[in-house]
Amino acid sequence: MDEHAVVRKFMDIDVQLTKDALEVLRGHGNMEVAVDRVLSTLMEKETKPFVITSNIVAEILGKGVQKPKQLVSIKPLPPTPEVENKQKSEVEAKTGRLPELTHTKFKPIAAEYESRVNVLKDITGQSYSAGELKDFVGLFNNRYERLSRILQNRIELQDAIPIGSLSKIGERETVKVIGLVSDKRESSIGNMMINLEDPTGKATAFVFKRKGELFQKAAEVVPDEVIGVIGSLRGGDRTPRIFVNDIIWPDLPVKHDPRRADDPVCAALISDLHVGSEMFLEDLFLKFVKWLRGEAGDGGHQKLAGRVKYIVLAGDVVDGIGVYPQQDEELLIEDIFKQYEMAAKILGQVPEHITVIIAPGNHDAVRPSEPQPAISKDMAGELCDLNTIMIGNPAWFSLHGVNFIAYHGRSFDDLIATMPGLNRQDPIPPMIKLLQKRHLAPIYGGRTAISPEQHDYLIIDDPPDVFHCGHVHVNGYIRYRDVSVVNSGTFQGKTHYMQQLGVDPTPGIVQLWIFKPIRPR
Repeated sequence: MDEHAVVRKFMDIDVQLTKDALEVLRGHGNMEVAVDRVLSTLMEKETKPFVITSNIVAEILGKGVQKPKQLVSIKPLPPTPEVENKQKSEVEAKTGRLPELTHTKFKPIAAEYESRVNVLKDITGQSYSAGELKDFVGLFNNRYERLSRILQNRIELQDAIPIGSLSKIGERETVKVIGLVSDKRESSIGNMMINLEDPTGKATAFVFKRKGELFQKAAEVVPDEVIGVIGSLRGGDRTPRIFVNDIIWPDLPVKHDPRRADDPVCAALISDLHVGSEMFLEDLFLKFVKWLRGEAGDGGHQKLAGRVKYIVLAGDVVDGIGVYPQQDEELLIEDIFKQYEMAAKILGQVPEHITVIIAPGNHDAVRPSEPQPAISKDMAGELCDLNTIMIGNPAWFSLHGVNFIAYHGRSFDDLIATMPGLNRQDPIPPMIKLLQKRHLAPIYGGRTAISPEQHDYLIIDDPPDVFHCGHVHVNGYIRYRDVSVVNSGTFQGKTHYMQQLGVDPTPGIVQLWIFKPIRPR
């Protein structure tokens, strides 16, 4: 019997067959009979498990099988006494079934509060680019105009002049200009040459290798970003040259007033589920769901779980199709629609009082170029029908008046490849660099495709209170200039692709952003 036909038969009844389960069926004396027996048994059940493992198949066929080792083991939350007596068997937990809700004393305080979500900026329904030359010109003009305005507010650059005015300045005079980086390269003797332009002209900025700290700073300049330069002018008949003394980025203000809400609720920040991948850690995610339902943890854990009003999912809900080489070898579900159906079933277990805010990532079924619109109802109808709010990537939104930026983080790939000292194992430095550059994807023409919109949706006009990313599958947190910088890790194990990249994922770590701190800040 054809194995693809077997997999399709199981998908037709809305369940997914693991490779281990397929091996058990293949090892049966009559595979077709075995498949029919398993299917008929499953169809008789009132509630079917989402994932059919080798244990389930073996149980139905009446023979034991050794349980495969789990990819990732974590220390589960200690269950409450009430829940401990109602725990399902380990086999049932692996299948993704959750215990039926029974009467418990769990009364989440978050259920008493209305959802207060306000999407402030999002490309969804606002993309008008035709991909023509005028669109690219419009994009970079808009980028320069807005970022130069931010730079002009820096004390050091308040007297910056247009590049076109350099011809009127005397030789060796100190000048300050703001320009878009059109190119950066090293000279034959190792000095750095940065080509700058603005609407009035072009100039070349030189950073000498002997200026150690400044030279390191110049190494962090990337193409297509907007920077300020202070230096000594060298004119002549050629393009104006500036011997650089300092480089200035837009950056965030040193201090700003982070917003806080009075409501005793919080948001759980997650990303990178990769539903449909064999490495999706469904059992681990369902432990998180059980915690949200008050079915795991002691009284303190339950009290904290009861405050969760929102889940913010920063991209890669599903694993997608054809995203990286040989991905199909690691897919449990090879149909993108079925992947979203599975995601809906899993997220459908989240308590109804929790609003799930979902942004796409580069694995999701949206256009590859950023900014990306929200995942559509046509693609993921069941997911959209839940208590979800679908947003674009990136998206600016507020929860109870607290401002968030959710950005999946694809541009990390370009930053890490371009800037020294960055790596995929530590997501925080790339996130800080984006905040300093005040742009979520400054490099054009790299791995991150960018749509030439007339309005650059990737500029960070105003400091957020929370900056939330994913993509690299490694958890991280820091406070940078009064902004909470969070990378939410993953719920996917270590794929072959991750091994090639040298990344050790940190799955199953959920960060909570508490709107009203227990102690005054």
